[in-house]
Amino acid sequence: MRYQLIQHRLLEPQGSDPDFTRGTLEGDIAPGAVTFYRLQCDSEGELRAYIAQGEVLPVKTRSFGGIGVFAIPEMGRFYRHVLIEKRYPHHGAVAFAHCGKALFDVFRFLGINDIAYNQPKTQPYPTENPFA
Repeated sequence: MRYQLIQHRLLEPQGSDPDFTRGTLEGDIAPGAVTFYRLQCDSEGELRAYIAQGEVLPVKTRSFGGIGVFAIPEMGRFYRHVLIEKRYPHHGAVAFAHCGKALFDVFRFLGINDIAYNQPKTQPYPTENPFA
């Protein structure tokens, strides 16, 4: 694990090592349980959220930055019927544990009614074609 050095800010002395201008961490994310989620406000001022549990796979990425291969059950369907259909941005938050139950309870406590999650094959999304 290391970090990228990026250019100096104007406040740092000329020729010194960067002090507070460190870049992203570099290295493969350790395998294990994850919860991918997002909480945001829509254009009408209503909070909405999604939660998807999965895992980081033990795959050597051979790339740069902090990177890992995430496996989320039924991600293709979740991506189409939640992320794209509800116009979520592609960035989300990651918790390095299965904490969907706690997040769901917190979101409900905040009064959020639209909480999407990755549904199993046996449970179609409201807009999913049951004959597909």
